[in-house]
Amino acid sequence: MAIRRILRIDDAEDRKILKMQCRPVKLPDRNLKQLVADMFETMHAANGVGLAAPQVGIPIQLCIIEIPAEYEERPDGSLVEVAPAEPHVLINPRIVKMSGEEVMRDEGCLSLPGWYGMVPRQTWVTVEFQDLSGKHHRLRRADGLLGWAIQHEVDHLNGILFTERIRDLSTLRDITKEREPQPAEVQG
Repeated sequence: MAIRRILRIDDAEDRKILKMQCRPVKLPDRNLKQLVADMFETMHAANGVGLAAPQVGIPIQLCIIEIPAEYEERPDGSLVEVAPAEPHVLINPRIVKMSGEEVMRDEGCLSLPGWYGMVPRQTWVTVEFQDLSGKHHRLRRADGLLGWAIQHEVDHLNGILFTERIRDLSTLRDITKEREPQPAEVQG
């Protein structure tokens, strides 16, 4: 596995690739398994929830999502996993049905680290996609973080950036400037 460079929205050359309409993946593709492994490693290193192939410079219809594991704290202070992480690999995904009801969400992107803005997304979506073996799947009424991430990543495959979905650009902000520096971070 290898950590790949994530293209940035604010870099003119990177943006050209990020704005491309991605081509469908022809399956089977023996190189795809390595790309998917690299994408998961890259996403984990960047503390992300999703990553689309164009974000690592490959304009194909492939995205990954991982809903983080859920933990509860025990009375003794230890943590116990109550729900495992949910990794998803979506090849040639198509959103085929939407709730018709929007919710505003504070959204960011690994291609613009530290920046967040309020983005309208559907409360749930149904998506059809293929897995690595080429088998077709339908994920019905994906909601919450998964539904939101699917919409964000499918947008990437269509050359749409989250900043283009923001209706009120005054909500776009750099959260790294919002927090106070910690004493250990202050350097002379």
